[in-house]
Amino acid sequence: MRVNETNPPEDRTIVLQSKLYQAAQRDPKRRFHALYDRLSVSYVLQSAWELVRRNQGAAGVDQQTLADIEAQGVSEFLAEIAQSLRDKTYRPQPVRRVEIPKRGDPTRTRPLGIPTVRDRVVQAACKLLLEPIFEADFEDCSFGFRPEKGALDALEAVHQTSRRGFRWVVDADIQQFFDQLDHQTLMAALRRRISDGEVLRLIYRWLKAGYLPQGGVLSPLLANVYLHGFDQAQRTQKAFIGRLTRYADDFVIQCGTAPQAARALEWTREQLACVGLTLHPAKTRVVNDREEGFDFLGFHHRRVLLTGSRKESRGVLRWPSKKACRRFREQVRTWVGPPGRLRREPGECLRRLGRFLQGWKHYFRHGESARTFAKLDQFVTERVARNLARSQPKGKKRQRRHWGDIAQEVEREGVLPKLGRLGTETLQALRGRAKARWRAV
Repeated sequence: MRVNETNPPEDRTIVLQSKLYQAAQRDPKRRFHALYDRLSVSYVLQSAWELVRRNQGAAGVDQQTLADIEAQGVSEFLAEIAQSLRDKTYRPQPVRRVEIPKRGDPTRTRPLGIPTVRDRVVQAACKLLLEPIFEADFEDCSFGFRPEKGALDALEAVHQTSRRGFRWVVDADIQQFFDQLDHQTLMAALRRRISDGEVLRLIYRWLKAGYLPQGGVLSPLLANVYLHGFDQAQRTQKAFIGRLTRYADDFVIQCGTAPQAARALEWTREQLACVGLTLHPAKTRVVNDREEGFDFLGFHHRRVLLTGSRKESRGVLRWPSKKACRRFREQVRTWVGPPGRLRREPGECLRRLGRFLQGWKHYFRHGESARTFAKLDQFVTERVARNLARSQPKGKKRQRRHWGDIAQEVEREGVLPKLGRLGTETLQALRGRAKARWRAV
């Protein structure tokens, strides 16, 4: 039996990715031309299927779910995809568009594109091949949706930059990034590394089918490719002295003085205009990290006076932002239900609430969040107590208890999960920081 037949598909995919990564590192100007044939290779498609299955996801326009495919046979499903790719008859289906509440503003919605499972598998296979190539080029200031990098790394970069005296911050927001993104500009960015016409045509068909607007498997990688030129320009520019920290389309630029920050803002407008993007006029500003502070990745960052001292903290401290706390309260109201009745059975309500609180603490414990945790714990207790108080039977001979008494009883019994009490020893590593094995092969 041949060795390549005994190796698992995942390992063979990693070896292929490693070769692509090393080749891209050796020659920064190399353009890769023989990629399309790799998409239909059985072990690449098998690895892509495993990736899609781990991410779960809803059905697309064909209403075919992951469970339906597993019931019918995964091997046959992947063989059909491979044959359509080899015959060049594969065509992406339209995305299923749904409107979901906009984060931070429930009164507004944003579109989400849900591809079919078949299209998600082909996109995942394409991502497996393209990611190592472009990872060899990406700048260190980019942290979003990249292997071995994540939000915590971006937050630490902001903190370390502030410790070096960069007090003035360009707090920027790109206006409707996925809607304004120019397809021709993106294709030009892809052609700098990819010369395989079939792969480029495949990606262009996905773009025209509506895949890039948040929802496609390949969307985060393509967004990073689109903004890579912006990262490169910041590293080589001479207009100002400062450091860029970018997480997908969210970024800040930290500078040493107010004039430097003003020049950085003007430079940013010019650079983004070159690729068809604009900054949100109401959400973009220059701030001082001591006087106002700034929000980034769910945290509020600010340089503060230390307790019992007139000295400033060395660098910014961070805690959950007002916007993050507002979302927290909205989600708790969703789990607990409207006033007067619990949305679910008490036991189920507590379990769901506990999972939500643990996930929330998992992220926001990486900061000076204890005081905010205490306030939010108090909110949860009060919300549940008021709900229980209003659900008491009514009647002249009924003795109704005040919600404050119920809150004290809930506190004594300790039945509610608490952000301040949840342990951290069982928490897993945050997603997005997993090791890319193909870097070390």
